Amino acid sequence: MQALKTLDILRPSRPASPAPPSTAQVTHSTANGTTQQPTVAANGELKARSRSLSRQLTDKVVGLHLNTGVTPVTSHVTSPEGMNGMKPPSPPTSRPVTPRVPPPALPAEAAAPAGAYMDALGLRLNEAVNKASAGVDYKAKKGFKKGNGWSVGEVVVKELPFPPNDAYLIRAVLRTAVRSLSIYITRLESLLLPALTDPSFVSPLNLSSPSPLAHPLNPAQHYAVSIAHAAWETCEVLEQALDTGKWPKFVSETLRPVMDKLDLVVGKVTQPLLISLKRDLVASLSKSEGTSPPGGRVIGLATIPNPTIPGPDVPVKREASNQPGTRLTKEPSQPGVARSLAIPVALQHFASRIDLSRKVLEIVAVPCADDGEAWITNVLVAVVWKGMCVMAEKEPATSIGRPPSPSSVSKALHSLGKERDTTPAVVSDRMAPSLAKLANPLSILPSRSASRAPSPPRAPRVDPDTHALMSLEGLVKRLVGGLVPQPLGPDVTPDPNATEHLAREALHEALEALTSLRIVSASMHGPNASARTLASLRRIRDDIDDLAEEALDDAWEDLPAITVFAILSRQANLALSTLPFSRTSDQSSEKHPNGLDKLKLRTAADVWNWPKGEYERQVLSGFGAAEEWGRRVAQAYKGEVERVLGELAKLASGSGEKPGKETMEAVEWTRSLGVALEARGGIKFGMA
Repeated sequence: MQALKTLDILRPSRPASPAPPSTAQVTHSTANGTTQQPTVAANGELKARSRSLSRQLTDKVVGLHLNTGVTPVTSHVTSPEGMNGMKPPSPPTSRPVTPRVPPPALPAEAAAPAGAYMDALGLRLNEAVNKASAGVDYKAKKGFKKGNGWSVGEVVVKELPFPPNDAYLIRAVLRTAVRSLSIYITRLESLLLPALTDPSFVSPLNLSSPSPLAHPLNPAQHYAVSIAHAAWETCEVLEQALDTGKWPKFVSETLRPVMDKLDLVVGKVTQPLLISLKRDLVASLSKSEGTSPPGGRVIGLATIPNPTIPGPDVPVKREASNQPGTRLTKEPSQPGVARSLAIPVALQHFASRIDLSRKVLEIVAVPCADDGEAWITNVLVAVVWKGMCVMAEKEPATSIGRPPSPSSVSKALHSLGKERDTTPAVVSDRMAPSLAKLANPLSILPSRSASRAPSPPRAPRVDPDTHALMSLEGLVKRLVGGLVPQPLGPDVTPDPNATEHLAREALHEALEALTSLRIVSASMHGPNASARTLASLRRIRDDIDDLAEEALDDAWEDLPAITVFAILSRQANLALSTLPFSRTSDQSSEKHPNGLDKLKLRTAADVWNWPKGEYERQVLSGFGAAEEWGRRVAQAYKGEVERVLGELAKLASGSGEKPGKETMEAVEWTRSLGVALEARGGIKFGMA
């Protein structure tokens, strides 16, 4: 027992030391309604307990609720005596109740998808990019397949959420999509770089090959076009998606730089090819020597369908008959009008490039929808304008046919010699009735042939200028026919996408101007051409309608003012050069003080002392520039018309004779130019 007493557990306790002064313990209430006492350090001081990040966030939320008017959390003091049960517990109503704070709402950022979702989305978009560009190789000249660009754009649009989804979600997905599209654009540029640096890419297009199987683009150009189409397809999908208006404005602002880069890739390919095509076609209109030697076979197109016949094909109808087999007869197009026209020599260079040029437009521009229509219109409007300028300023042609071949000339001379050597045979009186019966065509035809209507009379042969314009119009329609739809007429429901179809309107107006020039040219070479032209221009000036001449009046109004002045000035100079007194030796030697003939209208370039190239560069650069310069050109022509009319009046009064037909035609053509200056140039001219 003595040993057991030595153990600490049985050792009597020390006398209790005096109790320290009572200190109140402060308890803090937590968010879940429980109380927590602070820990006491070894030296007796209170030690603050470290809090986790989630607890700190919860305390901040509680503080926010306190600041917004929620019942504050009260702290109460508990004495040690109460803890030991020395005092009876206070009634429940006297104790402060700690309110239970509701859990705070999650912030908006917590609604956004986690990083794993964004990573998976990026992988899906990158997979679409890799799948679209799989197999593209410049060395093997394998480009993008048709529709691969659409697939990339559709995947991006499909993954892009739109309201009522949260804006943070849209921005997060948009950032991932832009990152994948940037990778796609970088890949397009890297695949396109070898083709653009290849010297064969800038080589001229193959437009004049006589082989029907020839391809206008070389392999490098064809490969680059496939990349441009892929970039355009992706950009078009994004453009159509943004046009729906489902997404907020910041989506469009974020995607626009990406779409601009895609357009830049498209422009690097299409612009050089289309500019080369336009330059070649415009230059071919200025070549008038022909593509084939005289008497040889025509290289390219030899004939063109008559553009005055409506419809590309000849209508065919089935004729009823009592015979067992049915017959097909072609309806006549118009009385005495040829279905096809021989292409003049001056347009053979242009005609030889039509078919392959159309193939270039079908390959490069047609797959690009509205943008492709704008590219086609840009090329065709320049071609039409150049053709109109060439036709309006060239000297009148004397023949539209090709020169005869040596073989045809020798055959004609040989047959002429045979006819000269042949003596007429003597016909006896006994055979005369039989020969007379055979000579009557109605005697050998069936009886029903006598009741048939006679064949329509042949139309008069058109003049060379009108024939050339008809051929040019037919060639242009062959080049662009079916590639750009016709604009909707005024009697049809308005086009909802009229702003996107401005190219159709521009091309239609250019073709109308070419048709108007053909109508005007035909009227200027018909009977009473000078009087008819003067009357038509006066009706336009005075705003008078004439149903019989409505087509001609509309044609004069549709033409650009500069073109009207050019063709009237050329026709007036042609009429002035045929005057009888202008061919006499004494009067033809009289010169203008500037060294020019008195009876000749100078052009605006001559009046301004401009070189021909400068005048073409500034005034004749296009339809728009021609309209802007119309009034200034009219001012230049005004002085010339007044001078020539004054000279004609002096010569007519000095001769003392009645003016002849040639003189009256010259005066009428000159006055027609003066009336045109008033009607189209907006200047006052009192001598017309």
